[in-house]
Amino acid sequence: MLQTIKKILLGIVDDIDAGNSNIDEKEAIEIAKVLKESIRKDLPMSKYQAYTYLNISRATFDNLVRDGKIPRGKKVPGFRELQWYKKDLKKVAKK
Repeated sequence: MLQTIKKILLGIVDDIDAGNSNIDEKEAIEIAKVLKESIRKDLPMSKYQAYTYLNISRATFDNLVRDGKIPRGKKVPGFRELQWYKKDLKKVAKK
Protein backbone atom coordinates (compact mmCIF):
# COMPACT_ATOMS: atom_id res chain seq x y z
CA MET A 1 0.00 0.00 0.00
CA LEU A 2 2.82 2.41 0.82
CA GLN A 3 4.29 1.81 -2.64
CA THR A 4 0.96 2.78 -4.21
CA ILE A 5 0.81 6.00 -2.16
CA LYS A 6 4.43 6.75 -3.08
CA LYS A 7 3.67 6.23 -6.79
CA ILE A 8 0.65 8.57 -6.65
CA LEU A 9 2.56 11.28 -4.79
CA LEU A 10 5.55 11.04 -7.14
CA GLY A 11 3.17 11.36 -10.09
CA ILE A 12 1.74 14.54 -8.58
CA VAL A 13 5.27 15.91 -8.01
CA ASP A 14 6.25 15.09 -11.60
CA ASP A 15 3.15 16.88 -12.92
CA ILE A 16 3.92 19.94 -10.78
CA ASP A 17 7.54 20.00 -11.97
CA ALA A 18 6.41 19.72 -15.59
CA GLY A 19 3.80 22.45 -15.15
CA ASN A 20 1.00 20.03 -15.97
CA SER A 21 -0.72 19.91 -12.60
CA ASN A 22 -4.48 20.17 -12.65
CA ILE A 23 -4.62 20.73 -8.88
CA ASP A 24 -5.81 24.20 -7.92
CA GLU A 25 -4.79 26.13 -4.79
CA LYS A 26 -7.78 24.99 -2.74
CA GLU A 27 -7.20 21.32 -3.61
CA ALA A 28 -3.48 21.63 -2.83
CA ILE A 29 -4.26 23.01 0.62
CA GLU A 30 -6.72 20.18 1.28
CA ILE A 31 -4.18 17.54 0.16
CA ALA A 32 -1.51 19.07 2.40
CA LYS A 33 -3.92 19.13 5.33
CA VAL A 34 -4.87 15.46 4.92
CA LEU A 35 -1.24 14.39 4.56
CA LYS A 36 -0.18 16.37 7.62
CA GLU A 37 -2.96 14.90 9.76
CA SER A 38 -2.19 11.39 8.54
CA ILE A 39 1.51 11.63 9.30
CA ARG A 40 1.47 13.48 12.62
CA LYS A 41 0.19 11.21 15.35
CA ASP A 42 0.71 13.78 18.08
CA LEU A 43 -1.81 16.37 16.88
CA PRO A 44 -4.47 17.00 19.51
CA MET A 45 -8.10 16.29 18.68
CA SER A 46 -11.27 17.70 20.16
CA LYS A 47 -13.88 15.35 21.60
CA TYR A 48 -15.88 15.65 18.38
CA GLN A 49 -12.84 14.77 16.25
CA ALA A 50 -11.99 11.87 18.55
CA TYR A 51 -15.38 10.16 18.46
CA THR A 52 -15.69 10.85 14.74
CA TYR A 53 -12.25 9.28 14.19
CA LEU A 54 -13.41 6.19 16.11
CA ASN A 55 -16.71 6.21 14.19
CA ILE A 56 -18.82 6.06 17.37
CA SER A 57 -21.46 8.30 18.90
CA ARG A 58 -20.71 10.93 21.52
CA ALA A 59 -22.63 8.96 24.15
CA THR A 60 -20.66 5.78 23.40
CA PHE A 61 -17.43 7.77 23.55
CA ASP A 62 -18.38 9.22 26.94
CA ASN A 63 -19.30 5.75 28.24
CA LEU A 64 -15.99 4.28 27.08
CA VAL A 65 -14.07 7.13 28.74
CA ARG A 66 -16.04 6.66 31.96
CA ASP A 67 -15.36 2.89 31.87
CA GLY A 68 -11.64 3.54 31.33
CA LYS A 69 -11.57 1.92 27.88
CA ILE A 70 -10.60 5.24 26.31
CA PRO A 71 -8.08 7.40 28.17
CA ARG A 72 -9.41 10.67 29.57
CA GLY A 73 -8.61 13.69 27.50
CA LYS A 74 -5.69 15.87 28.46
CA LYS A 75 -5.91 19.51 29.49
CA VAL A 76 -3.74 21.58 27.16
CA PRO A 77 -2.79 25.12 28.18
CA GLY A 78 -4.63 27.67 26.07
CA PHE A 79 -7.57 25.37 25.27
CA ARG A 80 -10.84 25.08 27.15
CA GLU A 81 -11.71 21.61 25.88
CA LEU A 82 -9.93 18.40 26.75
CA GLN A 83 -7.75 17.05 23.96
CA TRP A 84 -7.19 13.49 22.77
CA TYR A 85 -4.31 12.18 20.68
CA LYS A 86 -4.54 9.85 17.70
CA LYS A 87 -1.74 7.63 19.03
CA ASP A 88 -3.84 6.92 22.15
CA LEU A 89 -7.06 6.40 20.20
CA LYS A 90 -5.43 4.01 17.71
CA LYS A 91 -5.05 1.48 20.52
CA VAL A 92 -8.80 1.64 21.10
CA ALA A 93 -9.64 1.57 17.39
CA LYS A 94 -7.78 -1.73 16.94
CA LYS A 95 -9.97 -3.49 19.53
